Amino acid sequence: METPRVVGGVGRCLASYRFWERRFLASPADAEARMNFERAVADLCRVTGERCGREAAEAAQRSGRSLPFEKGETA
Repeated sequence: METPRVVGGVGRCLASYRFWERRFLASPADAEARMNFERAVADLCRVTGERCGREAAEAAQRSGRSLPFEKGETA
């Protein structure tokens, strides 16, 4: 089961990933943007357990939209 610290960490990692992704895509020759984007990808992969940055971002987005009920339960 995820702890609140990990869930908050996923949100922070996803925000960092999105920020550095935009910076890197806007300026691919910027070494600092590339380094920070790669670090953000690695962090996001670590907290989501995914091996690919895109898949990690998708997993992080899904975890942020979790339903109020467990599987199989209804209102």
